[in-house]
Amino acid sequence: MRAYKYRIYPDKEQKGLIDKHFGCARHIYNWALAEKDKHYKETGKSLSKSELQKRIVASKKADKPWLGEVNSQTLLASLLNLETAFGNFFKGRAKFPKFKSKYSGWQSFQCPQHVTIDFESNKINLPKLKGIKIKLHRCFEGKIKTVTVKRSPSGKYTVSVLVDNNFVAPIPTVIEDDKTLGLDVGISHFIIDSEGNKTDNPHYQKHSLPRLAIEQKILARKKKGSNNRVKQKRCVAIVHEKIANQRYDFIHQATAKLADKNHATSFAVENLNIKGMVKNRKLSRAISDCGWGMFITTLRYKCEWNGKNLLTIDRFAPSSKTCSSCGLKQEKMPLKIREWQCECGAIHDRDHNAAIMIKQFALADALGHSACVKSSPVAIPISVGATAKGVVSVPSGSQEAPTRATTVV
Repeated sequence: MRAYKYRIYPDKEQKGLIDKHFGCARHIYNWALAEKDKHYKETGKSLSKSELQKRIVASKKADKPWLGEVNSQTLLASLLNLETAFGNFFKGRAKFPKFKSKYSGWQSFQCPQHVTIDFESNKINLPKLKGIKIKLHRCFEGKIKTVTVKRSPSGKYTVSVLVDNNFVAPIPTVIEDDKTLGLDVGISHFIIDSEGNKTDNPHYQKHSLPRLAIEQKILARKKKGSNNRVKQKRCVAIVHEKIANQRYDFIHQATAKLADKNHATSFAVENLNIKGMVKNRKLSRAISDCGWGMFITTLRYKCEWNGKNLLTIDRFAPSSKTCSSCGLKQEKMPLKIREWQCECGAIHDRDHNAAIMIKQFALADALGHSACVKSSPVAIPISVGATAKGVVSVPSGSQEAPTRATTVV
């Protein structure tokens, strides 16, 4: 299945009904969360989804007749979303579910059934919402499963159409050394591959900070609760949305060049602890502006679509500190050292060497054995006058896991 995102342009009446769906879906989610929490505190047991559905039906007939103004499947979808949230919590993938706010940026609701799209008249028909104008910039074939309607903080309406197109992912190709590309991500350069190619980082947020500072300063001077403050919040959201769209477009183009047009059939990347890296107060903004997590996620599913492999190495693999020529490993390699000379005489660019080592570590893991990492007494930095000293005793050809090292950019 694939999802297609389109922009919609509802009229004033349709906007009012869409906002009712947002409010009712949010109300049911918060109400169900409160009911489950109350029931658990009283009985020590969880409240089932079927019991919540019965209570919703009774409530619609008694004290909440306004719930009948929206699609009933939308209300049930909110219960399903809550069950998913609790499932993620119990499996350790997320925190305990929180109540949704009317004033949060994004608002959404789902329509699981009875949705049609007219490609000739450019209209989408939702339950109780007919004839909404839609920008169909691309077509699709298949059965529509679920449609999610969203409103962004900037006030734009979009629909995400999940389509069952019977797509079967091709079988991944065989992993070959000469068709594997190591990828290292960074701040000054977004991607550095093992062939020496570098893609510059556009730094979209950095370039937009002056405009963002102006808009936020204007917002700070608006009276809380006023209409002018609401309008200015939308101006700030527009700047943030532009940054996100620019980054999203750049990442899609970069991953398309790799997964669709590149000669390589396998790519090797690091399993970076991005959540931990952004705790560095000096680099957190620059790291967040890169969008490494989105890049890896996008590259992964595009590789699956094209029958290519995405190999991941351990985040503690010493890719930056190991010489790609002889396998000698340095004990320390500060971020300020961008070029260094190994004991064997090889001069390395830090990022290019890391990309080569990522490829070697990934191929070694794919073949079922460890890469050869030797110890090195001295590394001579080229770009900085300091010397990285120290010895790490790792026997040549050792099958043990590599020594933990600090993740570098």
